[in-house]
Amino acid sequence: MHAQLLQPLEGFTDEIKGINDVSKLWEMAAENKKAQDHKKRELVLKRLIELRPFNPDLKFELVEAYAEQDKKTEAYNQLVEIQKAGLSYPLKNNQALENIKNTKVFDYLEDGMTANANPFGIGEKAFEVSQNYSGMLFENLAYDEKAERFLLGSVRSGDIYQYSEKTGFKSFIAPGDPATGPWGVIDLVADNQGDLLWVATATLPHYTGTTQANFGKAMISKYMLSTGQLLKNYEMTGSNQPMLFNNLHLTAGRDLYFTNAFTNDLFRIKNGTENVEPLLILKGLPSIKALTSNSQGTLLYLSDFELGMFVINLETMQLAPLVRTDKGFFAGINDLFYDNGDLVAIQSGVNPARLMRYVLKDDLLLVNMFPIEASQPEFKSLGNGVLVGDHLYYAANSQWAQVDALGRLLPETTWEPLVVMKSPTKYMMEEHMERMQRMEEIKKKRGIK
Repeated sequence: MHAQLLQPLEGFTDEIKGINDVSKLWEMAAENKKAQDHKKRELVLKRLIELRPFNPDLKFELVEAYAEQDKKTEAYNQLVEIQKAGLSYPLKNNQALENIKNTKVFDYLEDGMTANANPFGIGEKAFEVSQNYSGMLFENLAYDEKAERFLLGSVRSGDIYQYSEKTGFKSFIAPGDPATGPWGVIDLVADNQGDLLWVATATLPHYTGTTQANFGKAMISKYMLSTGQLLKNYEMTGSNQPMLFNNLHLTAGRDLYFTNAFTNDLFRIKNGTENVEPLLILKGLPSIKALTSNSQGTLLYLSDFELGMFVINLETMQLAPLVRTDKGFFAGINDLFYDNGDLVAIQSGVNPARLMRYVLKDDLLLVNMFPIEASQPEFKSLGNGVLVGDHLYYAANSQWAQVDALGRLLPETTWEPLVVMKSPTKYMMEEHMERMQRMEEIKKKRGIK
């Protein structure tokens, strides 16, 4: 790394073009920042943005690199893109931006960033789980339509709990035997039509039953939704590699899709069958967080926390980016839902954290996008959710952020009541669509394509 810092700029530029290791590039950017070599830092950040085009943190770091070199126009252009996307970064006290301050443009951008940090939306608290249970790590929700209850699975214990206004919060399914499974609950999804509950479990370090003998195991389990009776376990055998099944999704035709986080394999259990089908290896996607599908069950959408949204044609098994531009910020999405022809996303990895609606044409073309909830006081670490009618229910303060890699509570932190919020998925949709139509009419009159 020291040799790279001393390398002439021309040779450094050529070397950067050939590096695809994101973690290495991050390290180089940090070293260049420390050495105050802002030109090299700029070059490294531009290469990072080529590899991670939807990451706003990278764009803001590039703003700093430009500002340190007094490249006002370049810095302002990047800040405009960030501000127009509804994101917010503190500008006033950032020492790296001294060269671009004290201008009307900067003041305008600072006001815009401040406005973007204000709460937006009409979401409200749906229910709360006592802090006495928060250490159980409830990271996913499912909904039983007939019983009108939410189901929450514990990564820590393997218990599945239920909540309804009538019964409150109580146990529903006891954990399995740590020696044979099921284990800690990673994900769950309800098949309301078939009276089934699908659950993915694994022996993460966070699970209290993890031992040297069972570490790295995972399975999919099928229960009767109404009674909690275990019907079948699907455990992959024949592999010595650790497994972690997640991203459970049930299509309208009741086919179950899920992934293995360690290999990026995509699997399916077709409705009416008992076979687990390996379908596709999702190469080049470092952090798949969610799956959803269109109403016909012909397209499978997925969100990658680093690289944005993708779509799979389930007839041809072809994978392609859903968004074919480097404009916008589509990283940081941890959950995704198909809602009346559009996609609704929980985007926890941007500032401010928010819920977004992505308006699609013919299920494939992104034509508009707008927030439906953002920057609420309850938003501490957005978790996953479940779509119920026209509302999205989701964890506003996932307790996952409170623990280390071994599941231990971080120093100087305490467990909090888990807040589950409820937000309408079509909030201000008509206003946003009318605004888009007006903009298109203005462009047409001015001859702008």
